Amino acid sequence: MLVTTERPKPWRTAGRAWRGLFAALRRMAPLFIIAYVLMAGLDIAIDRVPAMLSVPSREAFRTTLTAGRSLHAVDLWKAIGLDVASAVLRALIIAPVAVAVHRFILLEGRARFAPLVSLRFAAWILALQAPALVLWWLILFAGQATGLAPVLSLLLIAYVIVLIQASPLFAAVAVGEPGTTVSARLETALERTEHMFLRTAGTLILTLLPVILARAVAQKAFAKLAEHLPLLAPLAKAAAGLVTVVLVAAVVSWLYSYAAHRQDAPDTKQGAPSPV
Repeated sequence: MLVTTERPKPWRTAGRAWRGLFAALRRMAPLFIIAYVLMAGLDIAIDRVPAMLSVPSREAFRTTLTAGRSLHAVDLWKAIGLDVASAVLRALIIAPVAVAVHRFILLEGRARFAPLVSLRFAAWILALQAPALVLWWLILFAGQATGLAPVLSLLLIAYVIVLIQASPLFAAVAVGEPGTTVSARLETALERTEHMFLRTAGTLILTLLPVILARAVAQKAFAKLAEHLPLLAPLAKAAAGLVTVVLVAAVVSWLYSYAAHRQDAPDTKQGAPSPV
């Protein structure tokens, strides 16, 4: 198991994450290709299904609520069902990739496909994503006039902060670290990353900044081309999504290697135990 005793610096961890991306790509190219094909297919389906099934967008719902009109229950449930289905499928697609990257880094190159671990990993993704999805829909329903939307938005931000703080949990699940209950695993993850939120968030932002900038530039540069090639946008989105998954998994792995050791290491200030 990889153990990092040096306090992780954001720029150094970001560099390790990008090097880990290319190393994992060389080692596990078939897995990456399969995941990309599945993610691209999912993004294309999400782009086409709403028009095929007449599923209104969130913007359409917001316009309807702003105008004071009531929502159609069938349209609402179709939209929520599409969100839930896409979340489940996306979790099942990205879980094997994230698990493989976690194990590749933390087990120092000993990566292999782990179906059962990937299913548990996907279940954790869905379980932790569910509250955010509920809050997202509640914010839409609350509207701007009630005053409830800002409160729900603050709750969503607070929940995202908790997720970032508890991110080492995913690395622990990937390497098969024993855990008794859901609450115990969450508590352990939060204890390990105590006072590390700014470092974790800063490292993730620094690592993902090239992806964010590249995507923004590509959207502007190829806007006209995308009008003639409608598949270009979902294909690019799938590529950016896959790279993001790998980079986040790599960052979390390095932070976990430090945080787990920091918690498990004996406290040197207390001195050595006296002989009995």
